[in-house]
Amino acid sequence: MRIYIHWPFCVSRCSYCDFNSRVASRRTRHAYMRALLRELEAWACMLNGEDRWLDSIYLGGGTPSVLSGSELSSLLEEVGSRFYLHDSTEVTAEVNPATWDRGDYAAARAGGVNRISIGVQSLSDRQLSLLGRAHDAAAARMAMRHALGCGAASVSVDLLYGLPGMDAETLLECLNEVLAMGVHHLSMYALTLAGSTRLAHAVASGEITLPDEEEVAEQYLAASGMLRARGYEHYEISNFSLPGHHGRHNLAYWEREEYLGIGAGAHSLLGKYRFHNLESILAYARALAKGELAVAACEVLAEKEELAEEIMLGLRTSRGIELAGLVSKDSELYEMEKEGFMARDGGRVRLTERGMLVSNALIVRLMPA
Repeated sequence: MRIYIHWPFCVSRCSYCDFNSRVASRRTRHAYMRALLRELEAWACMLNGEDRWLDSIYLGGGTPSVLSGSELSSLLEEVGSRFYLHDSTEVTAEVNPATWDRGDYAAARAGGVNRISIGVQSLSDRQLSLLGRAHDAAAARMAMRHALGCGAASVSVDLLYGLPGMDAETLLECLNEVLAMGVHHLSMYALTLAGSTRLAHAVASGEITLPDEEEVAEQYLAASGMLRARGYEHYEISNFSLPGHHGRHNLAYWEREEYLGIGAGAHSLLGKYRFHNLESILAYARALAKGELAVAACEVLAEKEELAEEIMLGLRTSRGIELAGLVSKDSELYEMEKEGFMARDGGRVRLTERGMLVSNALIVRLMPA
């Protein structure tokens, strides 16, 4: 079993973000923490002993590092009192460089965090300002040094490409500096615009110009080429790691393993049941205070839906999916192979680097009728 814990609070709102997150008072955060613990307790009572053994815990957001390192450790202690951890349990905490100092990293590591994911996004102060990030490049560099020095088994860094004023050369300069720090894992995400965000409005008004699709593709291929040349495995569309440092929690999502989501808006998959919690922090807390689960909706996945998920998620990874699940799509696969988007490897099929650039369009073509 794997647990995701959603901490929906941030130090500030980024200009490109439309996630379920907000800036809130300490009082609101304390009330939310009480609700989290009630939900953890409820699920610990409902699951049997075997299901309470955790292979991974992921503290995401929002910004979990709005909590101090000691507070986050206390939350992990609460999880450990209700569920069972073993020596190899992967425990990841997302960190904003604007939040923690050296002592927080040390406290989190002492409390059980063994994998740290830092939202660097860029090492350009101008780009960070446009993104509305609460940190500058100096803080990002300091965060990487503190994370690497605290004894965590793996340190991961998030970077964005396709940013205003970015080209392949400037992206590679940033990436080269991050790699020189010695991080174990990189997540590379293309900037996407949600219609309601400040950055989307600025682009729509012509105030800010983004690189075109061809330039963005060039940046992705240049970055993936550098990472592979430096020994990083491209194991998922957006993720690269040194051998032995794959993000096991997220890999479980793509392989459709069971996971339990705790917190407002968190999603879960248990058996054939997929469900998610209420997104409203207030409604979520009220439901738990009344002794109810905060589930907003639940669906039982039919065989066709399970196959669709296997295709959609499996093709994001370097392993791909078994050809047996695509027997009715052989002509489509043949065309994709001719176009250089797909490759067969034994009894499996996977996307090529070029195919990963247009993965959504390819996956749609392979969906069951």
